[in-house]
Amino acid sequence: MKRFLRIFGRLLILMVFIGAAWLLYDRLKHYTFRQVWDAVTAISIWRIMAAALLTVLNYLILIGYDWFAVRWVGEKSLPLRKIALASFTGYAFSYNFGATLFGTSIRYRLYSAWGVSVRKIVDLLVILGLTFWFGVFTLAGVVFIAVPFRVPKHLKELNLPFEGTFWVGVVLLSLAAGYILISAFSARLSKLFAGRIPLPPLKLTLYQIAIACGDLLVAAAVLHTLLPPIEGGYLRILGVFMLAFVVAVLTHVPGGYGVFDALIIHFLPQHAGAQVVAALLVFRVIYYWVPLLIAGSMLGYHEIKLAGDPVDDEGGRGTTG
Repeated sequence: MKRFLRIFGRLLILMVFIGAAWLLYDRLKHYTFRQVWDAVTAISIWRIMAAALLTVLNYLILIGYDWFAVRWVGEKSLPLRKIALASFTGYAFSYNFGATLFGTSIRYRLYSAWGVSVRKIVDLLVILGLTFWFGVFTLAGVVFIAVPFRVPKHLKELNLPFEGTFWVGVVLLSLAAGYILISAFSARLSKLFAGRIPLPPLKLTLYQIAIACGDLLVAAAVLHTLLPPIEGGYLRILGVFMLAFVVAVLTHVPGGYGVFDALIIHFLPQHAGAQVVAALLVFRVIYYWVPLLIAGSMLGYHEIKLAGDPVDDEGGRGTTG
């Protein structure tokens, strides 16, 4: 049964990817390579530099997820430089290839090499996943309710389960509020479940949700910096970005390739099509591929160093980063 579900899950992800790829092709076929390239070269170096700086800020914010989670599981002696390495490499790889396989395995490899117990790593990964998702639900819920938008007419044929984002926002915000309420009674619930599930306290939950919101606000700003002027400005782009991001992560398509891009292109104004495609290409390079190359180099260096002197690497937990 488990094997069947695993195969079915993979086939479902493949079908979602194929459908998204078709949607993407249906929009891209209207533009020539020359049109897209001209739009790419029209993005000024200053906008590219601003997007790069915002990306650096975004990955610095992401360190907060791991820092609070590591402190919560009791690893207070683990230096910041190591937490930052686990966070940056974990997110850089999970953003490109999927969190389930790469983000989890990289964190397990690094934290276990630094002497963190398996139980603590599992608790850490659970709290990272929970707070990330409910942070996403919080921000998406607020944005969808405050600045709702309708499904474009040319997507009506997809028969989506919603015509606008308002009620989607209500559902997401309700889920986030429920999780916050549970965290407020985490001490009592932990006793009820005999400590079998890591239930973070209210203070940690609010910290992590704030980090998630800051993370996504800056990520959307990176894309906004690269896009042409859009009616509704940053708030409109933030709403579309959140919708595309949530759908892309829920589908489990690695890197959201095809899904994220197709939704951004279809939900933003069609008259700026070639410029939107160009902005997405540059966004992929700056936000996904460059960090991936840097993270890969850092992991390679870490493995060489660990193989050469494992005692020194594992024994350095008491030093400061």
